[in-house]
Amino acid sequence: MMSIVRFGAILLVSLCFSAHAMAEKIYVDSAWSPYFAVPELDSAPVYMTITNLSAKQRQLLSVSTDVADQVLIQSMETVADVAQVTDISAVALPSGVPINMDNSGLYLLLDGINEPLRAGSRFNINLMFDEGESQTVRVQVRSVAVSGDRMLENLRTDPMQQGLSPRRSEGLDEGVMTDPLIR
Repeated sequence: MMSIVRFGAILLVSLCFSAHAMAEKIYVDSAWSPYFAVPELDSAPVYMTITNLSAKQRQLLSVSTDVADQVLIQSMETVADVAQVTDISAVALPSGVPINMDNSGLYLLLDGINEPLRAGSRFNINLMFDEGESQTVRVQVRSVAVSGDRMLENLRTDPMQQGLSPRRSEGLDEGVMTDPLIR
């Protein structure tokens, strides 16, 4: 009987410590950067989702990496069909709300890349939060399709490009009817 009580006490104490550790946790998911295959570029965006799992609001204050001179936190907003980019000093991380840092508004920008990023490679970035906390995140470099005048076929990967016109689909119905793999 004494061992059951002791086990229960140990379990209770460990749950309290794990709940406290979970209360301060910030979760980062799907960190990636597009590979543009343009050697002259010395900057590239980094996308990710950050979720604050603690009970109180937190802030992302700064970001650093070894692959670039600096990492900027930026916000893009379209006003009168013109994209306006603003440097942000901190990102508010409300409790339990995923913050998508992608081409829809907030994103990170590697500025002054030391060596060209290669598709399939990975690098680390360090996220600095309020309360002196930091977290190292592994970023994957992914290939994106590059086309001549539109710069990117997949516009969702580039925060500076806006979809100007829908993709053409002439002949699609004929292709569907005649393609033996689709029928």
